[in-house]
Amino acid sequence: MKSKEFVFLTLLVLPSWGFALDDNFSKGEELFLQDKPAESLAYLQAAAAAPDAPPQTFLYLGIAYIQLGRMNEAVAVYRQILPSAGEYTALVAFNLGNLYYARNDFVTAEDYYNQSIDADPSFASAYLNRANTRLRKGETTFAIADYWQYLSLKGDSEKRPQIEQILTVLQGEEDERNVKAAAEAKRKADIEAMNAANEEQEKQRAMETLPAIHAVVRIMEDMAALIKKAAQ
Repeated sequence: MKSKEFVFLTLLVLPSWGFALDDNFSKGEELFLQDKPAESLAYLQAAAAAPDAPPQTFLYLGIAYIQLGRMNEAVAVYRQILPSAGEYTALVAFNLGNLYYARNDFVTAEDYYNQSIDADPSFASAYLNRANTRLRKGETTFAIADYWQYLSLKGDSEKRPQIEQILTVLQGEEDERNVKAAAEAKRKADIEAMNAANEEQEKQRAMETLPAIHAVVRIMEDMAALIKKAAQ
């Protein structure tokens, strides 16, 4: 099973809210909801340029950029608003994570999912996408934990059967790796123990032969003395 099959969510989540903004936003929102991102863009850009533009303006603007294939501008918009996103911090960070995931920059994507979860620990979708990201990074243990956390937060998810199937596969692979790791650790420990035993045996043999070596040395010394005396 390829890891890309584990990506479940659409790239972005569009929030719903009720508030009154200027005419630029109202017109931009109207066109955006009519699936006319190109027509809505100028109005949303004008609304975002206002000094008191709320974070919601940037969320719409970022999505419009994405629909138009202008991913770098979407990233710039979300990064601009993230420090002051307030109650929308989790969603802005989540969208940034999705954008970097789409770029296969899984390290940065995970950083933003972390920020999203820090801002809202109950944000189930952030756990799911972080699980996908960690899986792509080969961090199976952490991915498994995130998948379980997602299911604990969203137990009625329609994705539950698929995620449980994935967890079964991943847990089996994890168990197999653990068994292999334990066997390898035991093999190394046995080798170290055998080497230590051999070293101890060598030391013992050396101690046992030391008196004999000393005796031979003394005999050689005595012979040398006799030879020297006979030569005088």
